[in-house]
Amino acid sequence: MVIKDKFNRPIKDLRISVIDRCNFRCPYCMPKEIYGERYQFLKNDQLLSFDEIITISEVFSKFGVEKLRITGGEPLLRKDLSLLIKDLKSILGIKEIALTTNGFFLNKYALDLKQSGVDRLTVSLDSLNPETYKKLNGQNLDIKKTLEGIKFAQSIGFENIKINCVVMKGINEEQIIDLVNFGRD
Repeated sequence: MVIKDKFNRPIKDLRISVIDRCNFRCPYCMPKEIYGERYQFLKNDQLLSFDEIITISEVFSKFGVEKLRITGGEPLLRKDLSLLIKDLKSILGIKEIALTTNGFFLNKYALDLKQSGVDRLTVSLDSLNPETYKKLNGQNLDIKKTLEGIKFAQSIGFENIKINCVVMKGINEEQIIDLVNFGRD
């Protein structure tokens, strides 16, 4: 049996949010006004356990899911994520594991991700302009670390790194061409 959407297309992808926390406070996702210092994210025991995630993924693979998309929050904040990915990669029928990240921790974790079985990375990057980047991440974090992480990931064999960009009028729409050119390089 195969799971289908309302247009009778087979569902091949399963998106799994492994954590709700993030080190960024982007205005379109986790604005500081809501997710400030006092915001209560889920406690570790409230998150899906690795065993629960594996079980869910095994069930969905039996119904035709072939691709797992690991997301968050920022999934690289989840402790021992590479161990989970290794187990997910071993599930019969799973052909691809992709991970969406803001890229800030890629220098630290890219090698573990590659070795554990991540096939593809998607990096959220809304601007190459350092000041716009700081403004948009809401934490005044430097773009240098993210760009270094992307380059490191490429150097260890991540060939097709996808860039996600949220375009906001009056903030970063003038920087789209720079991002396109960056993606080509």
